[in-house]
Amino acid sequence: MQNMKKAFTMIELVFVIVVIGILAAVIIPNTRTNPVEEAAISLLSQVRYTQHLAMVDDKYGAPNWFRNRWQITFNGNTYSIEHNNNTAFAQDPQTKQNIQGIVLNGLSNIVLDGDCLNETIISFDHLGRPLRGNLAGTATSYVAGQIVDANCTIILTNGTETAFIDIVPETGYSRIR
Repeated sequence: MQNMKKAFTMIELVFVIVVIGILAAVIIPNTRTNPVEEAAISLLSQVRYTQHLAMVDDKYGAPNWFRNRWQITFNGNTYSIEHNNNTAFAQDPQTKQNIQGIVLNGLSNIVLDGDCLNETIISFDHLGRPLRGNLAGTATSYVAGQIVDANCTIILTNGTETAFIDIVPETGYSRIR
């Protein structure tokens, strides 16, 4: 019987190194973070949290119940979740800190478009439906034209990259486009 060598040849080693190099070239560029996409994911969860608060904190039947809707307010690259005529802020369930003036890092601006064009506030009613604008001072439960009829779009940008969050009318379903 012959003794067989159990070692790699030079060609096998070169082949393995080439395969590892190709895999690294494909995987490493995808590990970079996109600050606009990260901000969109974070903001999407906050929009859904605002809608959740509006549906859970149903004060229907109380005097002026419609003035205390939960709403998310935008200013530049910051947002706040508030209600009760902007005097009470939602608390982050993890940190127990008020969600007030939260800065979305990596963004230069947040703009509302679609059916919320030129607004800075998106409110939700007790059914989770999106409403445009601040309803805290309205004299009736619904002001004509306040219920969103078409997609309300939140545009996040840092000057070079852009992300879109759509809020669908009637259901308030929100998604990143």
